[in-house]
Amino acid sequence: MTGLINSQKYLLKLQRFDLAYLISMAVLSVRSSRGPWDLDQDTLVLTAPRPFSDAIRALPDYDRKRLAEALCANEAAFQLNYGLDPDDIHAEPSNVDQVEGSEAALPNLILQKEMMISVATGGQRIQDVNDYYRARHVDLKSSVPALGLSYSNPHDDLWSWYHYWRAHLPQYADRRQYVRELFDPLIAAASNRTSIAVVEREPTGWERVDRALSKAQAQLAGATNEEDFQTVGMLCREVLISVGQAVYDGERHVTLDGVKPSSTDAKRMLEAFLHSVFPGDSFKEVRGHARASVDLGLNLHHRRTATRQLAELCLEATASTSAVMKILSQNAQAM
Repeated sequence: MTGLINSQKYLLKLQRFDLAYLISMAVLSVRSSRGPWDLDQDTLVLTAPRPFSDAIRALPDYDRKRLAEALCANEAAFQLNYGLDPDDIHAEPSNVDQVEGSEAALPNLILQKEMMISVATGGQRIQDVNDYYRARHVDLKSSVPALGLSYSNPHDDLWSWYHYWRAHLPQYADRRQYVRELFDPLIAAASNRTSIAVVEREPTGWERVDRALSKAQAQLAGATNEEDFQTVGMLCREVLISVGQAVYDGERHVTLDGVKPSSTDAKRMLEAFLHSVFPGDSFKEVRGHARASVDLGLNLHHRRTATRQLAELCLEATASTSAVMKILSQNAQAM
């Protein structure tokens, strides 16, 4: 199994922020079975906490195919039998707690939209799914406003929706269009509020730094709870310690307070390096950026209420500081 950083980047480039967010908590595996003519047949399996796994299963065929395309094109670790890309995926719930609150708003919106379309176009029966719809409706009335958005679905349950479409929307196409107009703008807005921003960066060339950054990215991609997000903070701290060890030279770099840094004192090592190679008016700003990155990693690591947003900010700050230090170290070597 693996985190899906590359697939998320691919989907973000396509402006499919909704799909990128749906797989942000998923891990991917390949399941083999015996197919026609006794040949092995592979299936892509995404495992994610509910409601993410449910939303992936509820996607229309064309969106599931787009997900499969993203996974096959970008997750090179998986070799599929026949050398063919599958055009569908299988989604399963993971064994972690269900995601709730604003983090679950986007998948719940997708589920609500697809359920309304399904019952109105000959799919699911209202009596089989109405309880789930009503519970989700109540949840969305609180979770969507937490994103700064408004949830204005007028149908408290599917029977209300049934009476509306019977009176006003005689054709399947009309019902699909009504639901899409009701949900699509809100789903797009929620996607922009919750999607993971992935910044393309060149490797630093420091093996331990690049390896730890990759681990932090994979950890974030599969994170589902506070402990997972705290681990991102721990990995980010390890990244900055490795950066400090890569740039700091105890014989040439003097700390600002005269205290010799330990091998894990990222803040002092980075400050001493910056003071030596980047003196002048801009030193304060660059030093502040490095200090903030270290402090953010420490805060996230020990924060019992760690969130995905804080983990994303921490990882971005850590990657940015690593890139800045690499640029300055190269310039220092060229002098």
